[in-house]
Amino acid sequence: MNYLEVLKKQLVDKKFDCEYWDVRIEDVIETTIDIADGEVLTCSTSPSLGAFVRVRKNSFWLYESTTNLNDLVRAIRDMCEKNYKGTAVHNYKPEKLAPYSKFLFIDDNFSKISIERKLNLIKSYEKYVKQEELVKSTRNTYKDIYKVKSFINSVGTEFEYDFNQAGIIVRYTLKSGTKTFDDKFLTYGAKFSDLEGHEFKIKNLISESINFVDAPSIEPGKYRVLFTPEVAGVFTHESFGHKSEADFMLGDPKAIEDWKIGSVVASSKLTIVDSGLHQFTSGYCPIDDEGTLAKKNYLIKNGILSGRLHSIDTATQMKESPTGNSRAMNFEFEPIVRMTSTYIEAGDETLEDLLNRSEGAVLVEGVKHGSGLSTFTIAPHRGYLIGKNGAKKPVRVSVVSGSVFETLKNIEGVSTNFELHSSAIGGCGKMDQWPLPVADGGPYILVKDMQVS
Repeated sequence: MNYLEVLKKQLVDKKFDCEYWDVRIEDVIETTIDIADGEVLTCSTSPSLGAFVRVRKNSFWLYESTTNLNDLVRAIRDMCEKNYKGTAVHNYKPEKLAPYSKFLFIDDNFSKISIERKLNLIKSYEKYVKQEELVKSTRNTYKDIYKVKSFINSVGTEFEYDFNQAGIIVRYTLKSGTKTFDDKFLTYGAKFSDLEGHEFKIKNLISESINFVDAPSIEPGKYRVLFTPEVAGVFTHESFGHKSEADFMLGDPKAIEDWKIGSVVASSKLTIVDSGLHQFTSGYCPIDDEGTLAKKNYLIKNGILSGRLHSIDTATQMKESPTGNSRAMNFEFEPIVRMTSTYIEAGDETLEDLLNRSEGAVLVEGVKHGSGLSTFTIAPHRGYLIGKNGAKKPVRVSVVSGSVFETLKNIEGVSTNFELHSSAIGGCGKMDQWPLPVADGGPYILVKDMQVS
């Protein structure tokens, strides 16, 4: 059913006493499967349909989330009758998009794949992993989502687009004697065939994980650290991406001064971008939840702070331009400033060259978790001490940490290799909105003077 067309008919000749209004409709179907050691814990498909209505009157925002799509005109009218007065001194003037925008309607979406086929796939991976003698326990998760998003506002912007993704995590624990090691395999897809046929990759990862069961722990201290693209992406997201979200800066003069546009904040080798234009990734967002088209936003360019992530509100208040980063997790929430695909651009050194000049450094790959504001921490899955000619020796690394200001300036090398990593399981969290799909990535980056333990 085309809910946008129905709503447009209901809105014909309607006048509302407000500065602005918009309606966002989301029609979603999700599947979640969770298996632990052969036992199916969860296997369900859940549809949802609802709308988020916003009205701005007297510089005050009013919101309503509803599953009653037959009552949206009433919701707008009721909010317009409120007489609240806000404190904002700026106008809210989104630009009208012309013409009507419709993006990439996907025929082969995950809602058309049977749940039996999905369950059989994840069971086959668990059975395959269990063939390894040292594997003592497993926990495997499958999750997909197909969403159709529709939008209309009072200045005449209308759009529709769909979002389709799925992912699998195969978690396992290896045990030899009293020693254990936990690891996981992740895969992502924008179509079901992307998720199939990964047995060889899983076999290779398990073989590598076995090397860590008896691996020694690293001697804590300061090291040069070589990040893989996945780790570089998490570092970018956690340590700098959130700092680029302009709503954190409003009312904080020190933050604005510390991150003044045009300042040198990083090594000249570093360029960081956020863009919702990457199709078939978890960061795909061609148009945000206020109707601003996505674009390639340079946050740092050759070491110089070049931009921030904005909604229309934050851009107006800071006298900058909207960036297409006003996003809500779903129809139950208001849009706030969020990342899409945030990554470091490729550099000019080959991986071989970086490894050859990284003797004594630590290579980290895989991410258990990461966090960061002024100081960031990343807990990697696997670590390697780099020897002569790029030789690698497995070592257990608990945490890599550092100051964001120092780390950005301590980047010594950026590889030509580039990977953008997506995930359909988990996502970004902010202000009770979790998990929002995002992507991150980059090249291999070499950083000096990092704390490793």
